[in-house]
Amino acid sequence: MDKVAPIKRIAQGIVRVLGLNPGPFTLDGTNTYVFGNGERRLLVDTGDGEQPEYFDLLKQCLGGSRIDRILLTHWHGDHIGGVNRLLAMPEVVTPDCAVFKRPDPVDARDDVRAMLAQAVLQNRLRGITDSQLFAVDDIQLQAVFTPGHTDDHMAFIVTSDSFAEERLLLTGDLVLGRGTTIVSDLQRYMESLKMMLDTRPSALLPGHGPIISGSNGETPNAVRVIEGYIEHRNLRERQIVAMLSGEPPEAPPMPRNGGWRLEEVTAAVYPEITDPKVILAAQHNARLHLDKLVSDDKAEKRLGTEPAVELWALRDRQI
Repeated sequence: MDKVAPIKRIAQGIVRVLGLNPGPFTLDGTNTYVFGNGERRLLVDTGDGEQPEYFDLLKQCLGGSRIDRILLTHWHGDHIGGVNRLLAMPEVVTPDCAVFKRPDPVDARDDVRAMLAQAVLQNRLRGITDSQLFAVDDIQLQAVFTPGHTDDHMAFIVTSDSFAEERLLLTGDLVLGRGTTIVSDLQRYMESLKMMLDTRPSALLPGHGPIISGSNGETPNAVRVIEGYIEHRNLRERQIVAMLSGEPPEAPPMPRNGGWRLEEVTAAVYPEITDPKVILAAQHNARLHLDKLVSDDKAEKRLGTEPAVELWALRDRQI
């Protein structure tokens, strides 16, 4: 098991620098990755920008080299929040340093615009397209469009002559080093997981949590983890279907019309979660599964009364 150290050398020319912003969603903190061996390096993600010690770690990692490209996996603040500060640090970035992010309507939000303000003002912001290649020294990063966590999410396949038999996958927040992630679109998320699985990576470089490497027999642990993510979501769906097939409790709203409240589904499927903030995230995930069941014509929404509230029931369940 990888220990999430502040600075960790992963392979020749690849170093993880921890964002030092731990929390229930960021785990030990945001993982940022420095690629390259020469005077010009490439950085993936920037932390949240609120931890001065992170920038000290980054300087220590660079050792006098500078960053000339910053790739952003997605728009969340714990990944792009450091952009403005980095662009104001000439000892860390080159004068021609460019920032790459997949364009998305979310970029027009006030908070996202603020976090990318200097990149836009200095005409440094560039797009990322699916399959776009980035090279630094003998390392190649191939962008892979992987929506589902967010609509603009990018992962990167990492290869190098220095580890020719290895195929690393930088997963952003689609797959974490431990636990599961937040999803915005379950259907697209599942498609992205299957796309990741098809790359057959030898190791995963996640946006949060430890590096996943090694193997159990002939199957890399990286592949097993992605398979586990897919099975986890399929298991959640089976659990919810089994719950909806039962008799709902005799509790408000009444009449129940054979339906279950979101809070009841969440408590049954995620009984181990007690943190109020994480419970909200779990309710979000449960709703995604319920909505997917509705779109798959397996479930339907029914309106409860006294008070009016959404209820979910299997489509073939009789009231």
